[in-house]
Order: sequence, then structure tokens, then C-alpha cells
Amino acid sequence: MSIRTRVACVAVRDGHIVLMEKLIPSYFNYKQLAPPGGGPELHETLEEACIREMDEETGLKINCPVLKGVVSYINHGNNDHAVTFFFVTDEVQGELITKEPEKHVPRWVEIETLTDNKLVPCYYKEFLKIMLNENSVVLLNARLEWNKKDSDKNFIWSIV
Repeated sequence: MSIRTRVACVAVRDGHIVLMEKLIPSYFNYKQLAPPGGGPELHETLEEACIREMDEETGLKINCPVLKGVVSYINHGNNDHAVTFFFVTDEVQGELITKEPEKHVPRWVEIETLTDNKLVPCYYKEFLKIMLNENSVVLLNARLEWNKKDSDKNFIWSIV
């Protein structure tokens, strides 16, 4: 088993953030909203990957993403493990474009309505609350686990 490195980026503009509605049924977050992101390419920094992924998935141009947290995604069923570095930026330009309609659709989501938005999973609501807190110097450190054999729950998450 190898551990994959991933990035996710939260673009903030005019009291809204960009989240992706996931459309692939095999995704654990199918039909839910999650931050855009993906894997860094060879010789690419995490910040560069964040900037590229935001453009590739949403058409938005961002600058100066700031590291705000790390989340481990652990699927015990297939021994998959990804570590995702979350970045936040408010330097956002351009218009939202659906570039991969077979995979996901980007949406502007009002920050004030996140806690009531039924498409945003509870763990992302908590993660985003920490990452979007301008006064916090604490980085988010969290984990999501599913298909764990010795657990009575199919899906668990925690902030470490």
C-alpha cells in the first residue's frame, strides 16, 4: 500500500466558497459537496497543485493559497490512504465553469449557510469552520475512515 498526497483548495469570494458536487456513484461523497482538489504532478509544489486543480476543475484563477489543514482519508476496505493538504485563498478571479461535468459540478456556497446546507457533509462543515476562522493560528488535523473491520460504524471521522 502506498499513501497518496492530495491537495484541496477553498476559494473564498464575496462571502461564498466554491464546493464541488460529486457525481460519480462510487465516490464515498457521491451527491455531496466537497472542496475542489486533486494530486500534485511531478516536480509541482502543493501550492502549485492547488492553483492548477482549481483552474482545471472550476475555471477560477487563484493566488497565494495558504495551508490551513491536513486530513487523512483512510479506506480500510481496499487499503487506500490519502493525505490531503487543505489550502484557503481569497485571491480569486474569473467565473465559475463546469469543466468536468461527468465528474463534478462547481457551486458557489454562501459561508453563512454552510451549517444548514444538507449537501455539505457534517465533517466538512466542522473542517471549514476551523479553516475559515481568520483568528485561528491552529491548523486543522483530521481523519476520515471507512470500511474498518473492527468498528461498529461504517464511517467515522475525527479532528485530532
